[in-house]
Amino acid sequence: MGVFRVKRLLYLLLFAFGVYLGLPSTSTAPYQIQVRASQLADPLLRIDVYYAETGEVIRLDLEEYIKGVVASEMPANFSPEALKAQAVVARTIAVRKMRVLGGTPSLPEKGADVSSDYRVDQAWTPTEVLRQRWGAVAFWLNWPKIEKAVEETRGVILMYGGVPCEAVFHSTCAGHTEAASDVWVGNVPYLQSVECPYCAHSPYTKPQTVTIPLSTVSASLGSLGVSVPASKITSDTIAVSQVSPTGRIKQVVVNGETIRGLEFRMALGLRSTNLSWSIKGQNAVFQVKGYGHGVGMCQYGADGMARQGRTFKEILAYYYRGTTTAGIFEE
Repeated sequence: MGVFRVKRLLYLLLFAFGVYLGLPSTSTAPYQIQVRASQLADPLLRIDVYYAETGEVIRLDLEEYIKGVVASEMPANFSPEALKAQAVVARTIAVRKMRVLGGTPSLPEKGADVSSDYRVDQAWTPTEVLRQRWGAVAFWLNWPKIEKAVEETRGVILMYGGVPCEAVFHSTCAGHTEAASDVWVGNVPYLQSVECPYCAHSPYTKPQTVTIPLSTVSASLGSLGVSVPASKITSDTIAVSQVSPTGRIKQVVVNGETIRGLEFRMALGLRSTNLSWSIKGQNAVFQVKGYGHGVGMCQYGADGMARQGRTFKEILAYYYRGTTTAGIFEE
C-alpha cells in the first residue's frame, strides 16, 4: 500500500473517531431551532454553532454555515472571486474547530464548535435575519452570489504542511499586511507581511480622525490596569516604545507600564494600530489608517485583486504565502 493510501486511511480513521466523539449524548437538551433536513446534506460534515444573539446551539451542514459566515463577514457586492476566497478562509477556520473532524471547539461547555460572535470566532447570521436586515430586494440580489461562491468552493480549505491553516483575515491593511509575530506571540510562516496596493478603494485606507475625550482615554487605560487621571494625560504621557516594520504600533508605555499595541487599540475602540495622536484641550485626537489587526487576507485587497482578474486561489496564495488549497480529505 502506497504512502498516499496509508495517509488517506489514517485521515478516514481519524474522521470516524471524530464522528464518534462528536455525537451528542442522549442527555443533551434539544436545540431550540429545528434544522430542516435539507440543511444537513452531509450529516457527517455538520457543525454546531452557538448563536450568541439568542444563546441557542444550532446544528448546520458545514456549507450552509459557511454561507452565513460569508454573508456576515464580507460585503455581498464584492467580486465573486473575493467571495470565494472568503468562503475558503471561513471553511478553513471552521474545520479547525469542528469536533467531528478532530478540531478544537471554541465552546465545548455549551456543546458548540464555534460561536457566531466575531470576537470569538467569525460572524455568522441566520438567513432569516439576513433577509430582515438586508430587505427582500437586497436579499434576492445578494444571497445567490453568496451561495454560488460557497458552492463553487465546496469542501475546499487552505493547507500548510498537510494541516488546515490558521486563516486569519481583516478588513483593510492600507498598504501592507502585518506579520503575525508583530501582533501576537510566535512566528507563523504563512502569515508574513506582504505589500498590498489592492485595497486603495477601501473607505478605511485614508486616515480617519477619531476624537476621544481624555476622561474616556483614562477609563480605557484603567481597564488595562494602568491608572492615569485625565488631567495628567499630555502628549508625552503615552509614548510609543515599539513599532512594526509596517509602521503599526506594537507597544506603548504609559506611566512606566508597557501595553501591547493591539490591547491599546481595542481598549480605545480604534480600528487599527496604524495610528498617531495628539492632545487638544480635553480630547485626544487620533489619526487611524486601515481596519483590523492587519494579519492574513486583506478583504478589500482580495476584492481589489479580483477586480484585476485574479482567481480566488491566486488571492489566497498571495496573502498566505506557501499555502495550498485542497479538499477537506485530501493531502
